[in-house]
Amino acid sequence: MKAVILAGGEGTRLRPLTFTRPKPMLPLGPNPIIYYVLSYLRKHGFDQVIIIPGYLKDQVMGYVGDGSNFGIHVTYVVEPEGVTFGTAGSLKLAAHLLDDTFLVVQSDVICEIPISEMKRFHSERAGEVSIALTRVEDPSSYGVAILGDEDEIVKFVEKPPAGTVASNLVSTGFYILEPEVVDYIENEKWDFAKDLFPYLMRLGQHLFGFASEAFWVDVGELNGYLRGADWVLHNLPKNLPDGTHAIGNPVETVFAQGEVKIGKDTKISGPVWIERGSIIGDQVTVKSNAVLKQDSRLSNVTDFENGIVFERSIIGQRCSVKSSIIGERAIVGDDVTIERAIIGQGCVIGDGARILPGSKLWPNTTVEAGITVDGVLAVPREKSFYFDTGLGQYSGILASSIDEFLGALRIVPLESIEYHIGRRDFEKWTKDVLGSVLLADNIRSLRRGLLKGEELRAQLIAVVQEWAHRVSSSPAASKGGGKGSEEKIEAAI
Repeated sequence: MKAVILAGGEGTRLRPLTFTRPKPMLPLGPNPIIYYVLSYLRKHGFDQVIIIPGYLKDQVMGYVGDGSNFGIHVTYVVEPEGVTFGTAGSLKLAAHLLDDTFLVVQSDVICEIPISEMKRFHSERAGEVSIALTRVEDPSSYGVAILGDEDEIVKFVEKPPAGTVASNLVSTGFYILEPEVVDYIENEKWDFAKDLFPYLMRLGQHLFGFASEAFWVDVGELNGYLRGADWVLHNLPKNLPDGTHAIGNPVETVFAQGEVKIGKDTKISGPVWIERGSIIGDQVTVKSNAVLKQDSRLSNVTDFENGIVFERSIIGQRCSVKSSIIGERAIVGDDVTIERAIIGQGCVIGDGARILPGSKLWPNTTVEAGITVDGVLAVPREKSFYFDTGLGQYSGILASSIDEFLGALRIVPLESIEYHIGRRDFEKWTKDVLGSVLLADNIRSLRRGLLKGEELRAQLIAVVQEWAHRVSSSPAASKGGGKGSEEKIEAAI
């Protein structure tokens, strides 16, 4: 049986990390996510794998190569540029390689689902589709399945409102499909849960649900990403990379690769992974699911817990960093607090700053000393969008974030919106500055629809709002603060 890995998404929920790395190449402990997906497939006997990359595809293809390092043979089917594919739509590209029953997996899922049992389940049910299911407390963010007799799926609902569906069994993104299923995919924008599966059920095709209690996590958002790292770290003793040695207490769960420097009176308790060239100062506490990538630094009297520091980043003295990701080459000053946040590459955070839960700093953002950030601090001012009403006719309105962009779209004259959409300026800014091909494509579709006036404004706002919701759940807010009080930035995308 062949396996197909869908690896074309932009990874919008993990922005800003995915501005510079595709989601499959984000690190989980010693290796990137795609390493663990491929290792899982090899463990379950798959030696023929098709990878469908899209966004920043060269990084994925360069790392995986022909698959020989994993003991498998890899074939690539690349999503063409300029086209937005749904999860099922991209599968259509590989139709010529799928002449027998095959497995579909996602590049952002880490799991222990027993595929051998699922293959046997699929064979016994003799249906067109078998979907691996798992139970979650809140199914409203997933495709939800309701099972009937013999585990046949009698209803499939994509992301239902909370409390509206009498099931907590959700799709894991693992599917076993018969090859003829690909023929039902009508266009490149089709998704499995939203389009293909409901369509097959309306046609009377048989879909079955394989319920599994095995470990499963979607690492495509912050909490899941950290859970995935925790799983990797707890399983490290089973497959230690070369040059790894145990340190800390207990030694079984704290590992360093290569030479690292650890100061006096520092406490490290696992599971923790530390890479060569890293420096940990005096009286530092590192514990509970922590990863320090190559040449990173934790300065004196800093607490670091349940997070990942990317390569060549520096965290200052007396900082507290919890449940957060620090992108590569970031510099964090002294006395900084960061909790449940994502810091983009090259960011500089001044002394005494506070980064509140849910916040994201876009790459190369500077946060001045003493500032509190609550939300998403976006692009530098020099990359802001300036609204004109004609050539050289500045309206006086600019946007440095998606929140400001949305606000501007509501108040700028219609001639400004029509001017910029006709010049493709919105598409260029969202793609080149915000890094979203998806949003740019959706705006292009509006342009091609030849909408005008208030209908164009309303549709454009709706498209941008939908994308903003996917990137962050932080509510929009305004700037505050004043002389004699702590200045606060509540910047939302």
